[in-house]
Amino acid sequence: MNQHAPPSAADRPAYPALKDGFNSATVAWIAGRLAAAEPRFDAGAFQARCAQGFDALSLMARVGHVARVMAQCLPRPPQAALQALVRSLGPAPPPTREPQGIAAFRAAPHLQCVAELGLEVPEAALDAMEWLTCHFSGEFAIRAFLARHPGLTHERMRRWCSHPDPRVRRLASEGSRPLLPWAARVPLLLEDLRLGVGLIDALAGDPDEVVRRSAANHLNDISRLDAALALEVARRWHERALPDGERTLRQAMRTLVKAGHPQALALFGFVPDAPVQLRRLVLDEPHVPIGGRLRLSFELAHAGPGPLVVCVDYAVTYASARGGARRKVFKGQVSELPPGRPASFSYARDFTPRSTRRLYPGEHAIEVLVNGRPLGRARFELRA
Repeated sequence: MNQHAPPSAADRPAYPALKDGFNSATVAWIAGRLAAAEPRFDAGAFQARCAQGFDALSLMARVGHVARVMAQCLPRPPQAALQALVRSLGPAPPPTREPQGIAAFRAAPHLQCVAELGLEVPEAALDAMEWLTCHFSGEFAIRAFLARHPGLTHERMRRWCSHPDPRVRRLASEGSRPLLPWAARVPLLLEDLRLGVGLIDALAGDPDEVVRRSAANHLNDISRLDAALALEVARRWHERALPDGERTLRQAMRTLVKAGHPQALALFGFVPDAPVQLRRLVLDEPHVPIGGRLRLSFELAHAGPGPLVVCVDYAVTYASARGGARRKVFKGQVSELPPGRPASFSYARDFTPRSTRRLYPGEHAIEVLVNGRPLGRARFELRA
């Protein structure tokens, strides 16, 4: 038996699916809270409607399904329903950096329900969202309001930038990201990127790290659409000497740095064509099974008179289903190369299929990048 082969599907432990944490008990908890907040709410009818087709749905489909049933079962007018949603969750818990896990998703339908009910009463809906986002982030729900009521919603988000709760301040940045992952695209945010710039400029120096990171991710979105605008903003942030500004800027400029953009590299003092030599690039295996792991090691050297600071990354070129290739850059590290002697580097990459990453057998390659410039590559085969 090959002792290094990955375990078969039969040998692997059966972990519960994430969606199983959002289950009938979650629906019962929501029903109880809503019934306590609103006497006219029929908890039994709500649970019966939620149960229809529930088991076959994914996690986010379950959230959307429950939200739609909530909208059907809550009393009218919409303002009364929104007030019931707010009352049902009660005071917001204090901000915490501790992960809440799947339990936090029990408040997710409330935010989605605001989008279901509140588009005709946007002021009241945004009031509710401001409160509810302290229970579960509202960046997905607010997209509908940015699309239907852009001026009113943007003005509210501008005011949120100075809100005392960091979760509300983060909503101003995260909810307006032009390329927010897994979210509906809002044409206005793509057409006028400066709408978001006005928000993240106010949040780049926020005292809360999570808010700063959201502002940086927003600017990274902009860099993928308009590099010149992103660099303009990044230079402005650099000149402001923000708290933890170096980390915020690296997060914001990561896509341009990975791509070897000269002006982005210069922002951090990296030289695009730094005289660095790649030596001894070695992969620990020529053949890697899907589900396996690969380690690459190499040396970098330079012959300059003094130490040289470089950004070291690596890229994997994956085989695709139709015979093409796709390339993804992975962050390595910022390192100082000593003069006259090589420095050693080693990285590991797993090849485990995930819901967001399908893997196909075939020839793959790994490249070593220094300041965004490829210095050499090695090939390997991914096997089923």
